[in-house]
Amino acid sequence: MNFRQSIALASGLALAASPAAADIGIAPFAGYRMGSSVDIESASANTKDQVRFKDTTSHGLTLNFDLPEAGKQGELYFGRQETSAKLDNGQFAPGTQAIDVTIYQLQFGGLYFPGGKTYGGFASGVLGVTRLEPDNSAYDTNHRLALSLGGGYQFFLSDSLRLRLDLRGIYTALNSGGSAFCSGGCELKYRSSGYLQIEAGAGLVLRF
Repeated sequence: MNFRQSIALASGLALAASPAAADIGIAPFAGYRMGSSVDIESASANTKDQVRFKDTTSHGLTLNFDLPEAGKQGELYFGRQETSAKLDNGQFAPGTQAIDVTIYQLQFGGLYFPGGKTYGGFASGVLGVTRLEPDNSAYDTNHRLALSLGGGYQFFLSDSLRLRLDLRGIYTALNSGGSAFCSGGCELKYRSSGYLQIEAGAGLVLRF
């Protein structure tokens, strides 16, 4: 099963799990992500370096369904960012200090509106997977556990339309000692237990 098929399956499961009488909201969004660096070392541990992900735009989709308790919703979050990973000092391969990477997140969790409505301020929390996919097929693709926490505000425009603003922190867990963007024989290992990205986004929620 490839990543796109996984997205379709997760969307279908989320819809199937939602109560029959519940309203569903779909929100395409655009945003901007800023990230921290990741500590790495050579397999022999003789040299240490840092991988930095370039701050770039992001986009994706959230799908929500109302739960029986007022003010609570289930949420499926899918995000995508095209960026580059750059080493501060070393090289991924001879002559290669940076590689283009596409970062995906597929996560499931929920929203909570303290006012008990489906608009206004909210807190969000979702858990799932991050996919780190180098654009060059010579480098390995990695999947890691990820957690996103955040909040935002939904402005009421009509019964079927909201304007959603989000600010979320996306933490991706890394196995210390695990491989880092390898090509052929791997010489780079993660030293960090994870990295954090901050995403600010905006989108229109279509409810039906």
